Amino acid sequence: MPTATLPRIAVYVPALVGGGAERAAAILASGFRAAGAEVRLFVDFEAAENRGFLDPAVAVVPLGRSHAGAVRALARHLAAGTADVVLAVGGAANLKLAAAQALARAGRIPIVLSFHGRSDVGRGRLGWAAFALSPLLTRRAARTVCVSQSLRRHLVEEWRGLAARVVAIPNAIPVEAARAALGEAELLARPATIVALGRLVREKDFPTLIRAAARLPGDATLVIHGEGPERGALQALANDLGFGARLVLPGYAANPWPAYGEGRVFALSSLSEGFGNVVVEALASGLPVVATDCGGPREILEDGRHGALVPVGDVDGLARALAGALARPGDPAPRVARAQRYATHRVVHDYLALFDDVIRETASGLGQGGLGQGGLGQGGGSAQGGGPRQGLEGDARLRG
Repeated sequence: MPTATLPRIAVYVPALVGGGAERAAAILASGFRAAGAEVRLFVDFEAAENRGFLDPAVAVVPLGRSHAGAVRALARHLAAGTADVVLAVGGAANLKLAAAQALARAGRIPIVLSFHGRSDVGRGRLGWAAFALSPLLTRRAARTVCVSQSLRRHLVEEWRGLAARVVAIPNAIPVEAARAALGEAELLARPATIVALGRLVREKDFPTLIRAAARLPGDATLVIHGEGPERGALQALANDLGFGARLVLPGYAANPWPAYGEGRVFALSSLSEGFGNVVVEALASGLPVVATDCGGPREILEDGRHGALVPVGDVDGLARALAGALARPGDPAPRVARAQRYATHRVVHDYLALFDDVIRETASGLGQGGLGQGGLGQGGGSAQGGGPRQGLEGDARLRG
């Protein structure tokens, strides 16, 4: 899309706190800016955890910490017409952007909502309300993006989102920053270290991963990068299993790429994942991936073609898959090639095509509030969401 035709884009996320959806917001805003668009990032308040992923050229506009104050401030910006399209990232942002649009009576500015995780995993009150109100929200918005096909099905089939307006586009991952292993020999030369990244919360189910790792030979270690309320319980569990000395909890990794370079295998043990940024990052780093079959990872791994899938909560299955990957990590090249599917510029291209569609529809009177169709397909294949456009397919941290 030529730079001259790019819209003025605003991205709204409550804050750039530590989380996959928040990181996705920063990466997308930076990607839009790199493509030549004028971009503003609206936040309720400043936060540092994912600020490193944001291009300094992107203007950051704080709205106010209270929900009501943020909605009013966002409405003023919409009424001023400083953007041609506004993207909300995460359930709480979806609800507040839709409220701001109604308050501002700014129907001429199309809004695009996005969901990054299922309704049954750590959404908070506003996040859960966004699912409960999805029949209304998906009609109000020009389009609603889900970061995987499985999440789209969840929103449409279980929450009655308007299928014609709900599309699948994956998270953008800056895979160019990865330092990929050059071959299986390099991986085998590394210590027998299993790497995991994620918040130390229930939905990541790290207890299952610790129990599985504790069944491996004595030289295997587990490093979990992340922070959260379950830190103490996880360390206590490892100690009870006699695994305490082989569990390392170094805290949140603002820059995740060095973490992958220290491991021989990557593991994800989540109960549910709308997408799975870390799975793509691990593939881009050349690591063999062992993941629970919890939603988004199945799509990223193409039904197990690019990594091992085990049932959620299966300690024995996870231990067997980890042992196999540690012993035979395999060729990194196909994994690295798969990760390129989610490169920032590719996902940004699909969002820009979507924005072009909704701006044209809104101008012609077929956009928000009507029954206009269109959208992006999954993986450049069959169209998704009832429309002719094709293209590509976190977890919220704001607790409302």
